[in-house]
Amino acid sequence: MGVDLVVLVLSSALVLTLGITAVSNRGSSAHNLYFFLTTLSIVLWMVTNYGANSIHAFTLLVNKLTFASVVTAAFFLTLFVLSFPKQSSGPPKVIKWVFCLATILVLAAVVSTDLIVKRYLETPTGTTIETGKGFWIFLAYFIPVMVGALSHLTLKRKVLSQGERKQVDLILFGVGLTFVAGLVMNLILPLLYDSTVFLTYTPYGTVFLVGAIFYAMIAHDLFELRTLGAGLLAFAINIALIAQIFVSNSTSEMVLKIGVELIVAIGSYSLVKNINKEISRREEVERLAKERIETLKELEQRNKNLAALQKVSKMVLNQIEMKPMIQAILDEIPKQFDNCTGALLNLVHGGHMAAYAISTNEFTKKVTSLVGDDLEKYSYPIKPGFNLLHDTLISKQIKESTKLSDFICPPITKPVAATIQTLVGIKYTLAVPLFAGKEPLGVMLFSYRVPKSELLEKDLDMAVAISDETSLAIQRAYAFQQLKDANEYLADLDKLKDEFISIASHELNTPLAAVEGYLSMILDENMGKVDDKARVYLTRAYDSSKRLAELILDLLNVSRIEQGRIKMKFAKTNLYDLAESVMHELQVKVDAKKLTLKLEGDRKRVPQTWCDPDRIREVIVNLVGNAIKYTEKGGIRMRISEDAGRIKFEVIDTGRGISAEGQKKLFQKFSQVKREIDEQKGTGLGLYISKNFVELHKGRIWVESEEDKGSDFIFELPLLTEPPEKIEGAILEGPLSAPQIERRNPLEIPTAIKESAKKN
Repeated sequence: MGVDLVVLVLSSALVLTLGITAVSNRGSSAHNLYFFLTTLSIVLWMVTNYGANSIHAFTLLVNKLTFASVVTAAFFLTLFVLSFPKQSSGPPKVIKWVFCLATILVLAAVVSTDLIVKRYLETPTGTTIETGKGFWIFLAYFIPVMVGALSHLTLKRKVLSQGERKQVDLILFGVGLTFVAGLVMNLILPLLYDSTVFLTYTPYGTVFLVGAIFYAMIAHDLFELRTLGAGLLAFAINIALIAQIFVSNSTSEMVLKIGVELIVAIGSYSLVKNINKEISRREEVERLAKERIETLKELEQRNKNLAALQKVSKMVLNQIEMKPMIQAILDEIPKQFDNCTGALLNLVHGGHMAAYAISTNEFTKKVTSLVGDDLEKYSYPIKPGFNLLHDTLISKQIKESTKLSDFICPPITKPVAATIQTLVGIKYTLAVPLFAGKEPLGVMLFSYRVPKSELLEKDLDMAVAISDETSLAIQRAYAFQQLKDANEYLADLDKLKDEFISIASHELNTPLAAVEGYLSMILDENMGKVDDKARVYLTRAYDSSKRLAELILDLLNVSRIEQGRIKMKFAKTNLYDLAESVMHELQVKVDAKKLTLKLEGDRKRVPQTWCDPDRIREVIVNLVGNAIKYTEKGGIRMRISEDAGRIKFEVIDTGRGISAEGQKKLFQKFSQVKREIDEQKGTGLGLYISKNFVELHKGRIWVESEEDKGSDFIFELPLLTEPPEKIEGAILEGPLSAPQIERRNPLEIPTAIKESAKKN
């Protein structure tokens, strides 16, 4: 066996074995299939190139097949480059179709015409071929295709991961070795030895390329070592059998050995394929396990993100003041989110955008040392093109950049911005606009210590989610501040109102006392006899002045209660005595309406308690007075009892009763039930004042009533054995040793009023 034949057998067997190993290991992968077809084309090139010098009967045809195999090898190698190490979009579909059509046309030109290979020549230095006039067609196809494939592979390298770049580097290294081998065989050696015999060995240089591609795929873990071992074993066996074919003694022996080789080749292929199936099953299990681990990691990260968002939400809900709340959110961002160095919040105010707060961490001091602590001084009118922060707000779209200066320059100078970016280690910056509906609030700026390519999509989603939470926090803080300002304004108005009522009521009391005094003296005929007709009008005027005095007193009491200036003086009191005095005072009104007024209970059984007798007496007067006012027939009963350390006082009437809806309005300021049908109008303050007096005693007051079935107004007071030390919401004066209860004639004019009238 000649050396040329040995080299052919070894080279073609090696290349073919690698191709078969690839397609059997990952038959479904496009680049493995293209690699296998490339190896077939290269083997065909080797065989036909060898046959061109050995089989003289078909020399021209074999040479044409040699060129055809070169074309197919370039075609499939290009397809391999487009799909390795992962599928890329590559050129447009039109270019791909043109490429396929050009390949078919060139193959047709090579095999069926004399345009490229014209004839075979014998020369003194060896054998050669004469090319046709269309040889440029072959060159116009082969050179651009190979240059384009290598250029695409080089460009693809820039967007690949580090491991994939190493694979591409291996392939480019193999291409370089193949090119050097081709240069030596086709140019250097023929020039040195003045012989074309070296052209025969040109295809063997592709072994470097095939080996480099195969090793690149192994390096990427596309092949198992067991698959490679089985393939190499099959290669060794097939080499031995092929060698035996060429040393056969007869044609029958050669046919037999060829048959054995075919059987072994098929068996080798099946062996490698079965090994791959077993490996594939194992890899499927490993893939599922890996997916499970990745899923668990993703769930863990998602839970972490949700926990971080929940923490931020709690800050928004639990904190009210704007500055502490925003600062707490910004400080939490670098703690909760990996690769994020911090955030900067810029707020809109009066057409300007100003830096408001920045995350506090180990980098903050570096930043503030360059730009200062007072961030709000960086306030500028919002305008397009000022910087990316302003453009983010104006466009309402997220902006990103690898340069921090794009966002903060101006007002910060670019050298300072570059220094900050270097000190903090910022590789990527993201700006998210904040809006409340269509109203702009500001911009949230996130800085990351890794480039965008190393960030996950959920990292960017979290930036948007945090921005949304911050937007809600700002809106809530603004709303709270507006509500606080409104409440303070209303409180000031309420205070002014109370002061006005207090002053006005006090000033009205003096002239009203004089009017009441003069009317009293006239009615007492101290200034002469009054005829009956004049007495009627004077009595009405006197009654009106009394009602006006009561109104002024109610307004004063309300003002003092709400300002906490009501004075209270506690004394040891028997509520039975208070009720009895009220009964004597109101008896005239009861008789006028032909009603009955009773007091139920036993003075001796009613325990004494510490209270303000004047305030409680006023409560009883209000309740009984209302009962008389709204009762047309029947009567009123006052009932006193004691139970579980509390004294219970009831005023029960047989009047019109109160609906459930009407009961909701009771005890409110300026509230009256069925005011539109009452003949005697009131202020609606009596029950409100009574409720406050009872509650100042730590008691309670309520009503039980049904329409047309009368009403039962009830209040309870705690049974006190000693006076309280203080009363919340009132001014407590020193206690009296005994209650001062007067039984007054309702028609009798107080002496003080008379004296005041005489002086005036």
